[in-house]
Amino acid sequence: MLTRRKLLNGLAAGASLGLGGAAAWPGVARATSSALFGASSLRNIHIVLEESFWDPAPLTATSLKDTPIDPRFTALWAQSGFTRALSPAFAGQTANAEFEILCGFPLDRASVKFEEGFNDKIPALPHLLKEIGYRTVASHPNAPGSWNRQVAYQKLGFETFWALPDFTQDDMAGPFLSDKSLHAQVGDKLAATDDGRPVLDYTVTFYGHWAYDASAFRPAVLDTHSHVDEVNAYVNTVHYKSKEMMDALAHIQASDPDSIVILFGDHLPILGPKFAGYVESGFLAASFGDFTDEMYARSTATPLVVIDGQKGPLKLGNVPMYRLGRILLDLIAYDRPSMLDLALPPSQNLKDTVLRPLPGVVVSYRPEGFEQARVTRPDQPGDQDAEVVAWLQDVKLIAADIFDGRKYALKTLSI
Repeated sequence: MLTRRKLLNGLAAGASLGLGGAAAWPGVARATSSALFGASSLRNIHIVLEESFWDPAPLTATSLKDTPIDPRFTALWAQSGFTRALSPAFAGQTANAEFEILCGFPLDRASVKFEEGFNDKIPALPHLLKEIGYRTVASHPNAPGSWNRQVAYQKLGFETFWALPDFTQDDMAGPFLSDKSLHAQVGDKLAATDDGRPVLDYTVTFYGHWAYDASAFRPAVLDTHSHVDEVNAYVNTVHYKSKEMMDALAHIQASDPDSIVILFGDHLPILGPKFAGYVESGFLAASFGDFTDEMYARSTATPLVVIDGQKGPLKLGNVPMYRLGRILLDLIAYDRPSMLDLALPPSQNLKDTVLRPLPGVVVSYRPEGFEQARVTRPDQPGDQDAEVVAWLQDVKLIAADIFDGRKYALKTLSI
């Protein structure tokens, strides 16, 4: 088994290192693989990143009797044990959530890695899937240069990117194409360009982005007692957004029942200046400096559903977004050495701890819930923080080598 420390020592020594199979995420039974991947045995994969998708039920100041989210999703999420994705971003910077899912490394800074660029092609999740026979398609109805996606996607292994010029703007909520239209158009495009290969269908929605515009087709139907305009607007937006998401899921499951489907929100929504929509309910404080450990834990967590078409929704607990790609590879029996294995916790002491780096802090979660979350500040570590700080330093060093350096780590893994 390749440990992170062994890799770092190997980089210094120029050694060739072997990689053993990474342990599967709790709740994921790694599929059994054949000696060679064959296109006929590979299942389609649908990853849907839902813009600002979150359940506002904890906002008690709204006085809502129930969540505005479609009851079909609520039932599905309950079947998943209310699994949560832990995002590197809060109220924006979608591309950092994307980086983690596709590359398998955590980010702990506010800058956007896609915009900083990569010095070469990266054997990220799309590249790995393309190598074993997948067609890799990304879709996002925004300008292709937004967050430098056009360049970043190509370097990460997407062979097709459908962006704003490729979509008919026929069903709008303000400046944003509805999810209903987006999913329908992506489905039509995939069918029209089908070449017989299994597909990685990676879709980033746009509807649900601030400022949560209403429209004639999506008028406000819910009222809250919140004093923050964005809360009222968001509650109505997520009401429609969750319905359109579940309609799209129903179509996928009817037409592609064996596929793997991953649905999740990229980050919590913007709800007024100084987090006003959260503050009025006591959910968060008005600034990061005043957050409790549990507030930090809450601020990263969005709904996540992973559906194995052969087994149903999976109960995964708290999942940092940088681990989602590896979970997906387990589901398709991918057991080759991969850069997506390199951010695993380094020791037995941390094996039951979920680590979520954020700017200036690392949040340590238990596998489920927020109640025992603990915040480490790497610049002011306590006695029990040494392993967490060392893990973060090691992972950042390896990431710098892979994304900005000479990629010695990839050479040691024979990638």
